[in-house]
Amino acid sequence: MEVLARVYIPRMFDSVILESRYDAAYTTVHHTDCGFTFGGKWKRNYNYSNGYTTAAKYFTCPNCGVHSEPHRDRIFQTIFESSLVPLSVWAEVVELKDAIDLRISYKAITLKMDGTSIDEGIRKEVLRFDFKKKKAIYTDYNRQKYDLTPDYIREHYFMQVLEYFGKSYAMHSINKKPLNDLFRVLRVAFQKRLLATYGYGASDVYISPSANEEGGYYFNMLLNMALKIAAPDMPNIAYIHRCTGYWNDSHIYSRNINIPIGNDVFELTRKGVNFHEAMRIVHKAPNSRSLRKAMTTNPMAVYMSEVLKLFNDENIRRTIMTLNRVDVPITDVQRYSGKVQRAKDIRKSMKLHIDGSKEFWQIMIARYGEPAALRWILAEDFRDIEDCVRMYSELQLKYRDMFWGKRFKLKDLHAEIINIYNKQEYGDVNLPKVPELNVDVNGMHFMVPKTAADLMMIGKQLKNCVGSYKDRVMKGNTAIVVVTDDNMKPIACLELSKGDEKFTKLVQAKLFGNQCVSKNKAINNTVLKWATQLEIEPRTIDVQAQVS
Repeated sequence: MEVLARVYIPRMFDSVILESRYDAAYTTVHHTDCGFTFGGKWKRNYNYSNGYTTAAKYFTCPNCGVHSEPHRDRIFQTIFESSLVPLSVWAEVVELKDAIDLRISYKAITLKMDGTSIDEGIRKEVLRFDFKKKKAIYTDYNRQKYDLTPDYIREHYFMQVLEYFGKSYAMHSINKKPLNDLFRVLRVAFQKRLLATYGYGASDVYISPSANEEGGYYFNMLLNMALKIAAPDMPNIAYIHRCTGYWNDSHIYSRNINIPIGNDVFELTRKGVNFHEAMRIVHKAPNSRSLRKAMTTNPMAVYMSEVLKLFNDENIRRTIMTLNRVDVPITDVQRYSGKVQRAKDIRKSMKLHIDGSKEFWQIMIARYGEPAALRWILAEDFRDIEDCVRMYSELQLKYRDMFWGKRFKLKDLHAEIINIYNKQEYGDVNLPKVPELNVDVNGMHFMVPKTAADLMMIGKQLKNCVGSYKDRVMKGNTAIVVVTDDNMKPIACLELSKGDEKFTKLVQAKLFGNQCVSKNKAINNTVLKWATQLEIEPRTIDVQAQVS
């Protein structure tokens, strides 16, 4: 065993404050200078975002009489009683026969909401890079050991003491350089051992630290090292996140512990499989030259595997993977035409993650051929492609058979699937019959729609949402009556509800575009006459009861 570097930080904070986030009813303060802990109630101020807060950091220690100076002192504030706060820290890098350790020991306390503190003694956290097992192992302050697999990292931070460095004297000039030197020694030793283990050097190990880094000071680099010990040819984790964000159109900050790579990839790389090949194997990607080339610049291009497996022609695969209509000199009209722009848009529009979508594409490609299928994808509106897949996924088996049993040109596919979808949703659904409501009054015809398709067509003709009333009508508590003129053109739509087992209440009466029937005197009077004749009581302001 050899100690390669060592750092001692005698004081992390001048004081530690515990205060609940929203009510701030009580505050506990630990003054590090004299080691005294006390509590009390401070005047509260309300903040819309954080609830109540206090000015407890401006305190006078009742033990030693020292006044705090927040603009000068290092004061750590927490809202958790479970926070294990380090007061002084010893960190060292130790080289072993088959491993390198980052060991951080610290004197710690926890504060309680009753004005007291608990001396937790000396705690220790160890991050071991085991080059024999080709994995990183974390030992927490309770001496529990964990393999740093992607599954574990997604749920937990490791080396949690690093979270306190950014707000402590560890960032002071007298400590910062020795601390950075310690991590540099760790990184250099890590790279040398990787070279000795795998026979070639690893690049992209270093990731610059931030004092406010999520997970703690130097956490991103340590995370990168924990993954690279199993896959030294893997790009660094920051680049992996950028690549993942490209395929998911994610422009928001992504937590670094959200590793988009599974354990099974690293199981293969430990056995000598290179990183890109391991990714391709795990995603069951086709052995495509176009995909392999794309993965050299964006390893997460492996997300295109499901798309490429539908096409056997390598020329078509290359066209898909190299598609770029964004950077070419075209007009804005062409650019914003709604058509797919890049490979990621093809993947998104094909919606291969939903049930039935893969079947849709397999049958369509088998029927029309791979070149024609690709031309259709490139020529159709992005939303129409998504719409076709979504509707097909919702078709029952007999309607899918009905759809593929028809003969039509590929350019008419969208229109045909709409027809079949509407037939399933509306055409074969007979609505309850209410013959007593079918009456002719003043040359106008009052009729109950017979099918859900009729209901949908009425909604389209009158520009309202009555087509969505199918389920309510089928339950039998609602009836829809369409009013037509002498030419059978819909001019109004009525909704009735039941009273004493019969439809005796008029609850809606709408003209074109959801306007009230009362806006048309002739139709209004006729609807009232019809209602009076059938002993139906208007329960809506859509009709004007006082007529001349």
